[in-house]
Amino acid sequence: MRLAYSLLGLIATGCAFSPWIAIGPAQTRSQIALLPPPRHEALISPSRRRAPALALSSKDWDAILAEDDDSNQNGRIPAKPDMQYNPRNIQRQHHNFVAIREAGGPEVTNDVYVPEPNSEVFWFVGKVARISDVSVEQVIARQWPLIEQHAANLRPIELYPSRGRLEIWYAPGDSEMEVAYNRPDLVLQKAFRDAEGADSIKHNLIGFQGEMYQGGEEGFRTRRKSDGSPVKPEIQSPNANELQAPTEDDMERLEKELEGKDINEVYKEQQRRYGNKVDDD
Repeated sequence: MRLAYSLLGLIATGCAFSPWIAIGPAQTRSQIALLPPPRHEALISPSRRRAPALALSSKDWDAILAEDDDSNQNGRIPAKPDMQYNPRNIQRQHHNFVAIREAGGPEVTNDVYVPEPNSEVFWFVGKVARISDVSVEQVIARQWPLIEQHAANLRPIELYPSRGRLEIWYAPGDSEMEVAYNRPDLVLQKAFRDAEGADSIKHNLIGFQGEMYQGGEEGFRTRRKSDGSPVKPEIQSPNANELQAPTEDDMERLEKELEGKDINEVYKEQQRRYGNKVDDD
């Protein structure tokens, strides 16, 4: 009998320290149940999580913290909570962009480009919008973490390895065609991470709409010099010298000009201007 009690005590003692077994109040064998294995958890700083099921040695934690330090020291400055790259902030700033653009038009927006390090290639990564009291330098500086991380995710090969050290340049809103044709008067401007007054701007006064690729798109890019001017000469618009179909405004203006006039006489007058012979009969 004493041996039986000893065995039960040993079992109870062992189960109390096991993460796999739970014992009911009566501590009977029939009430011992196997618990499901613990869930896998992402490794984060020890100060921000409860102790893991399997304790890591101090050496393991040193390696993890060193990796975190390397990523944080990669030239990046910790982002404010409202500009951290997460779905909530991304969606909110996108909605802000749409609302501001609908109210102010392209004039309150700017196209945003991020160049490959040590390269002439500038990638189009999205657009920013702002109210009239906010400058383009401020709207980019305030949303810098969102823009930079989005660019890195958009171009994982060209830009992601340099996240934290990327540059951001800008152009007038909806100027993609002028940029594509290398218009000499359209020069990209460099933005800076720090802009006076940017930190005090509320996030609902600015917006960011990140570029998205669909159907295997290669992405829009342009080649620029270090001063933002185009590398290659200007490209002439296709069919620039060919006649184009009149717009609705052209048709309305034409109708007003012809109102109350004899169309035949208008045609004859036009032919005379061109030096063509006109039959007045």
